[in-house]
Amino acid sequence: MADLKIIKISDLGQSDINDNNDVIYLIDKDACLNIKASSNIKILDTLSNGNVKLNVEKDAFVSYTILNSKNTKRVFDIYGSLELSEISLDETEENINANLMVNEARFDSKCLSFASNIESSFHVNVIHKAKETFSNVSNIGVALNGGKLLFDVVGKIEKGMMKSKCAQLSRGIVMDNESKVDAKPVLLIDEYDCFANHGASIGKVSDEDLFYLMSRGLSKNEAFILILEGIIRPFIDGVYIEEYKKEIEEKVAKLI
Repeated sequence: MADLKIIKISDLGQSDINDNNDVIYLIDKDACLNIKASSNIKILDTLSNGNVKLNVEKDAFVSYTILNSKNTKRVFDIYGSLELSEISLDETEENINANLMVNEARFDSKCLSFASNIESSFHVNVIHKAKETFSNVSNIGVALNGGKLLFDVVGKIEKGMMKSKCAQLSRGIVMDNESKVDAKPVLLIDEYDCFANHGASIGKVSDEDLFYLMSRGLSKNEAFILILEGIIRPFIDGVYIEEYKKEIEEKVAKLI
């Protein structure tokens, strides 16, 4: 990953992106992008207070990472596959709209958010507009020092979109009595022949897990950090650029 070339969208001068396995495209301004058919693209999005429109053509695959992006609206029209991973450590209000446009289109999203003495909200709207489409939206939130988090997720399968699958899961970890995580999972299903489920779990770190680790010689604080590290690490390891990975690691270390 260290040898990947970074191309800023502000320097690109075009809206069409073709296959290039040696490049990461950095979204650093408002963008309207078309990912050409059969491409395999990596995108890093750090935009704040802006708008992104992405069209993913048939058989294209996009690995899309969002890092500390604030108050940005994103619209994805997906004819191929989009895999999204977000890490948010600052106050934000995120809006993502994903439209699955043709048979077998896929949207797989996971978000990790820390709220320490801030309020953040994430609004994700997924619409299945074709048959045999797939979506999975997974959110993990950690609230501490009076922080507040909201995960508002809507999944819709339109009538006639048979064999489609729509899944949602939100998990909140509350570190003190002043902090709060809310989850609002919504399914709007107009088709019988489909699969849809949602779930949410919100609470403090398991006392059993803490006791087990403390029985192995760790302090309570060390046990907390080890549990959180297990949740956080897969997200951080997915960051392609070492500079950004180090920045995230340092910010998380200060938070916990």
